[in-house]
Amino acid sequence: MTAPGSLIAPWEVEGRRLAPLLDNVCAVVVAASDPSVAVSTAIGLARTQGQRRRVAIADLIGESPAIESQLTGDDPHGIADSFLYGVSLNKIARPMQGADNVFLMPSGTEPVDHQEVYANDRWRRLGAGFHQVGALLIVVARPQVDGFAELCGFVGALMPVGDTAFPTPPGIPLIAPPAPPPPPPPVQEEPAAPTKRESKARAREAAQQDEASRTRLRWVLLMLLAAIAVAVGALWPQIAERLPAPLAALLQRQTPTPDSSAVVVPPTPMDTVPRTDSLRSDSASLVLDSTRQSSAAADSAAAAPPPPIVNPADSSAASRFAVYFATANTRSGAMPDPKVRALEAVALSPVLEGSEQWYRVTVGAATARADAEALLTRLRNEKVIGSGSIVSVPFAYRIESKVTPALVPTRLAALATRGIIAYALRQSDGSATIYTGAFESPLQAATLADSLRGTGVAPVLVYRTGRGF
Repeated sequence: MTAPGSLIAPWEVEGRRLAPLLDNVCAVVVAASDPSVAVSTAIGLARTQGQRRRVAIADLIGESPAIESQLTGDDPHGIADSFLYGVSLNKIARPMQGADNVFLMPSGTEPVDHQEVYANDRWRRLGAGFHQVGALLIVVARPQVDGFAELCGFVGALMPVGDTAFPTPPGIPLIAPPAPPPPPPPVQEEPAAPTKRESKARAREAAQQDEASRTRLRWVLLMLLAAIAVAVGALWPQIAERLPAPLAALLQRQTPTPDSSAVVVPPTPMDTVPRTDSLRSDSASLVLDSTRQSSAAADSAAAAPPPPIVNPADSSAASRFAVYFATANTRSGAMPDPKVRALEAVALSPVLEGSEQWYRVTVGAATARADAEALLTRLRNEKVIGSGSIVSVPFAYRIESKVTPALVPTRLAALATRGIIAYALRQSDGSATIYTGAFESPLQAATLADSLRGTGVAPVLVYRTGRGF
């Protein structure tokens, strides 16, 4: 809430008006030709959305005065320190003054308005994390910075604001602000006032009519209530006999005063997995932290190089394009539900991001990017996915080839009982090939190789080919 008596910036007021447009959005880029307009609008959006869920504002403008003035504490770290040097997002996120549910991620100790930060793939994972917990990430950015289009693609939606339009990246869903409400109609001129004597006569006549109407209404209501009371009193024994025993007993005893503490619901933390330091009183721990460590997995991947690619000649025909669906830092958290599992070519892939172990879900397999973009549009229109983007994942592990299409469901179900999430792609000869995982590089695929060996499956790394089954 804004302090009583303080003035609210006009564009913050506009942000509060536009806030309902983000009710079903979990990540959005807010941009304007004038950076101060974008920041003020974002603050208005966050204050209103923060009344019902957690919100974080990321400053990619660079030391925005409106954001800096709302920060609590004196820690100088921010987005630049997190993306470039690995500082935890929990450390840089700080609550905004006067808004318990809104957190600010300042720009930090170095400039952020350049491609290394804007076009960083980490925004994709961060946006997916906010979608997973139902929170809202608002990224305030400059549209003229290199990497702005990639940033919008990773986050998944763009809200252009301000009086001056700017070129928007193609293929990015736009959240278009509605036009402001029309001005009120002009006040009709009132007819000439009657004379003093006429006014008194009309007022006296109207008062007499109103009093007569009220008197008649009172008598009708009294008679109706009396009739109802008499009828209920006379028939109450028969009514009580017909009531169910629990209801009759309930009516006979006094209803206790409800315990107001029973309706208090504790807030859900924004971390997808409880961390060892989650009991600390650092209020910034309520914001999603995507820096969970997994050094053992990193050591394992380093010690075991990926197997060789057995079909290098198929690289040009690889079905490399897919829709990035979601990510989580536990396998159970990333496990797709039955509705998602019914989609084509659903891959659950363990991947290492530096020293962090993540589980990524992708959907679809296409040789042309346009086909993957058409799938993404359809999933958005059907409300299956909120944001999403396109990734290039040409590599997978081949489990079985030359499978008759009729046997595909049986094969996939059998693999699922062994903990292997597999999918099938139809080949040009009509048969199906069964794969698991979808990776950007052979090195990224190394993590899954050991898991497959543990289930008795030899890891055969290939360029995946075929189309959705």
